[in-house]
This record gives sequence, structure tokens and C-alpha cells, in this order.
Amino acid sequence: MKLLHYIAVTGISLFTLISCESNLERTIYDETKVKPAILSGLEESYVLDKTKGSENALSLNWTKPDMGYAASATSLLEMDLKDKNFNSPVVLSASIEETTYSATVSDFNKQIMSLFSKYEMEYTDGETVELAFRVGSYISTVIDTVYSDIVITTVTPYAGEAVYPMISVRGDYCGWSYENSQFVYSSNSDENYAGMIYFDGKAQNGWKFCKEENWNNGNWGTDGEGTIPAEASEITLISGGQDIKAYSRKSYWVEFNSTTGVLKMSQGYDSWGIVGGFNHWKDVNAVDMSYGCDENGAYLVLTQEFPDGDTWKIISDKSWGKGEINVNNISYEGDVEDAGADGNFKLNKGAGMYTIKWYFNKVQPILVVTKK
Repeated sequence: MKLLHYIAVTGISLFTLISCESNLERTIYDETKVKPAILSGLEESYVLDKTKGSENALSLNWTKPDMGYAASATSLLEMDLKDKNFNSPVVLSASIEETTYSATVSDFNKQIMSLFSKYEMEYTDGETVELAFRVGSYISTVIDTVYSDIVITTVTPYAGEAVYPMISVRGDYCGWSYENSQFVYSSNSDENYAGMIYFDGKAQNGWKFCKEENWNNGNWGTDGEGTIPAEASEITLISGGQDIKAYSRKSYWVEFNSTTGVLKMSQGYDSWGIVGGFNHWKDVNAVDMSYGCDENGAYLVLTQEFPDGDTWKIISDKSWGKGEINVNNISYEGDVEDAGADGNFKLNKGAGMYTIKWYFNKVQPILVVTKK
């Protein structure tokens, strides 16, 4: 009886398996039925103006590819120098759902300059560049990527930094020296100035805004009445006022309106440091950067030994969720590249000792990485 029961159960199971398999819908990929994405919106030519870095420069869109059946395809918007045939393109966008991309003048120019850096080429200011764009779509690594038609445009980017109106922040932190002071900048060439200032914990010793070295063409300070709260988010300054003796953090995002005299202080941090694979991505183990200044401006710097292919990021106050610096909001050059995920940087010259120098006090901050 036990044997008969076992056979009966086995027969039912076999019948169930055969029935299920016969009801399965078999999906077969047929490349002849695939329709790649269609890229549009690219103009015939662009001229990038370094004084208009925050304005929109580029707006592209594309259709979703038809892979021949209901499938979620990831689409990559790629850009490369025309004569490089997408040997090492910049990926501007990677998404399943997104079908649009836009970039400011500053960001577009940064991406173009990164291509020259990848190919170790020099760019001459004013030179016209031919760029190629395409959209590549894929379902999995076992199926070839499907590419849109290549679209070509000519662009005149710019080399070097844009020159913006600026006001110095002079104080005890720089020995009251105009030459060694940091600046707030007017990115729109109006009365609004802003920038990250690293006081190195010396803001409480005194500082002021100064238009020119001789103090004669505009300087601003407090009205001298009462005590400024140590961390006041907003105060009003007056022309020719007294020293500002407040703010205890090492760095701040500083905004100043030269017409109204309104000063806004935010994003106060006590440290900036590097966290990455070399210290197991533990924020509390972030290695602090130190302050310096040279002919290119104020910077924070760190020399550290890294393993081969290490990725890393700059964070503030040894804590995630505060200030973070990544490839999306900074220019970078030297022995470093985009790690391709999460806004991280990647060292590209193998294991060894690297110096990471972050020129933070600019409209477009610059990261310079050099292997020792």
C-alpha cells in the first residue's frame, strides 16, 4: 500500500510539472524586431560663455527603445570626441526611466574638458571641437547593446577659469592680507556674492569684506552695536563698519549682498576629510585635510597612501549626511577619474601615495590629484 501511494504522488507531481511547463510563455529575443532609441534636441553648434556658467547650455531627449518584447532596458547617453569613435566616452546619463538630459554651461564645459583629459590631449582656448552623441540601450550583458544613430555637433568650449566680480574676506585667518585672503564671487555679475570660506577656526578673531587691497573702494563690517550671536544665520553689515567677531566653525558657506549689506552664514563645519576603500568607508575614520594657499588660491589638502583602484569621497565633520563633495559638483584633473557610481572619485595610476588638493574657494571648485 505504501508503494502504491508513493507512485501515485509521484505521478501527480510529474503531471503538474509537465502542465506548468506547457503553460510557460517562452520569450525569444529577436534582434530584427529591435528599434533603438532616437536622439533629438542637439543643435548644430554651441559657443560656451564662461561668464554664464549657471545658464542652461544643452537639452537633449530620446525615445525609449523597443526591444521586441516587454523589457526594461537601461539607456546610456554617451558623448565623445568625433574622431575617437566612442573608445572612451563620457556617460552623461544612465537610466531605465529617464529620457531627457540637460546641462549648464559650466557642467557641459567640464564634461568636454574631461574628454581631453581622458585622451591626454591639450585644448587651446577658442578651438572648435566636434562632438558625437549616441544612446546605447541594453537588457543584459549577454545581449549586445543597441545604439541610436550618432548625432554630431560643433562646440567652442573654454579653457581655464571664468573671471567673476569678487570681494575679499580679510581677517585674522589670513593675517589680514589681501593677497592671501579668500573671496566671495558674483556668478551672475550682480550684487549677490557667495563662496565657501575656510576660517580655520579664527573667524571669532575678526574679519571684514573688502573690495580692494587699499580698503578705499568698499568695505563692510558690523555697526558696533551689541554682540553678534556666535552662529547668527543672518546679520546686516554697514559700509566702513567694525570687524565681525563671531562664528566658531572652521568653514562656512558665505552669502553677501553688497547693496543691502545682508550677510548669510550657513553650512558651518569643523572639518573636511577623505573617506574611501582605504579606511573601509567608515565616516568616523575620515582623514582630515589641512588648509593651505598658493598662487592658484586657497585649498584643502591631504597626502595619503591608497591601494590600487581605490575609490573615495570628501565629507565634512566625519559624518555622512552633511557636506559631501563628488564628481557631480566639482571639476577634477590629474590622476583621478569618475568612479561611475554614487558620485565617488577613483585613482587611476595604481597603488601608491597620492596628494589630493581641493581648491574650494572658486565659483567652480577644482580637485587636483597627483601621484607621488
